Amino acid sequence: MTGAPGILAWLRPRAVPGVEVVGPGGYRRALPGPRVATATVEGEVATTDDPDLARVFDLDGADARHEADARLAWAAARHGVPALADAIEAAPALAQPGCADAHEMLVRAIVGQQISVAAATQQLALLAALGDPLPAALAGEGIERCFPTMAQVADGAEVLRGPAAKTAAVRRAAEAVATGAIDLSPASELEVMRARLLELKGIGPWTVGYLSLRLGDPDVLLLGDVAVRKGARLLGIDDLAGFAADCAGHRSALMLRCWAASAPAAPAAAPPAA
Repeated sequence: MTGAPGILAWLRPRAVPGVEVVGPGGYRRALPGPRVATATVEGEVATTDDPDLARVFDLDGADARHEADARLAWAAARHGVPALADAIEAAPALAQPGCADAHEMLVRAIVGQQISVAAATQQLALLAALGDPLPAALAGEGIERCFPTMAQVADGAEVLRGPAAKTAAVRRAAEAVATGAIDLSPASELEVMRARLLELKGIGPWTVGYLSLRLGDPDVLLLGDVAVRKGARLLGIDDLAGFAADCAGHRSALMLRCWAASAPAAPAAAPPAA
């Protein structure tokens, strides 16, 4: 996958019923406003007039992706990792999946920790029922409501099933964002946001790193991620930390390559349940 089709295939099993719909030729979802945004996929290309969906499909990131490929290819030659070089040649410029709503992505990242895609989607569907219904003029064709606000998540997190500690972490994070203690707006500084999230009980480096990736950080590498480690081994990278040092500034691209290698039958760049 070099672009939109892989992201579309990755979105499909993660679509929250009533909030978003993935079809064979595109993606539609409700967003704050409220509004319903649409992206159309033809061939390798996605088109949309909505800036939030443009981030989901990484539409403005082609130059950065090619730059990352060049750095990874250089590191592959330096470390003698021909499988990575071959992967770059076979599928250049992997899109880095973004997110349409940072608040929603934070909740997804926490809920999706250490559970399957199907289980995470079921849990998110329970939360989605807390969101405001769309006006009749916007609703229809599978889109019924917006994902809940952080205040709504904080007030209704008990609808989640599973470990009480995870539910508490979702509520704690939602409260922090709803009260303004943590800023997830585009104007926020990633380093400050990460530091404040890590201060919350139940929020660890994986969640914060994954959120940063989805917010467009080009230099995220989750060294503790099982799929990342597996993909690195399959690519022939024996010392992932050492290899990553030579990819500084582009480690998100390296992580996407590792994820792709760890699940060759799945769309490239397909991350975990979140």
